[in-house]
Amino acid sequence: MNLFIVEDSLLIQNRLMRFIEELPDIDIVGISSEISGAYEKILSTHTDAMILDIQLSDGNGLGLLKKIKTTTPDIRVVVLTNHSNEANRMQALRAGADSFLDKSTDFEQIPALLQRWQTHGTAH
Repeated sequence: MNLFIVEDSLLIQNRLMRFIEELPDIDIVGISSEISGAYEKILSTHTDAMILDIQLSDGNGLGLLKKIKTTTPDIRVVVLTNHSNEANRMQALRAGADSFLDKSTDFEQIPALLQRWQTHGTAH
C-alpha cells in the first residue's frame, strides 16, 4: 500500500515514519508539509492512502481532502489533528475522510488502521 503524509510538524512526520516503517507492505511514497503541490504529488505517486492534518502552514487540509475525494475517491484518508472538536470531525467526514483521529489520544491507532485498510484492499 502506498501511503502519503500531509503534515507540517516535523516531530509528527518522524513519529509517523517510525510507526509505519515497522509495518510490512506499507510504503511511504511522499510527505508534504503544505497543501501547495501536495495534490499533484499524491496523484503522481499512485497513493492508496493518506494521513492528513487539518491545520497546515498554508491553509486548511479539508480543501485538499475534498479535491482528492472528488477526483480519486478510492484513496483512503485518515484525518489526524490536534483540532478534534465535533465541528471539525463532521466537516472532515462530510468532505470524505475515512477516519478521524486526535493526535493526542488516538495516535497509537494508526498502525492498526492502516493494516486494516491494507487487508481489505485498495484500488491501486
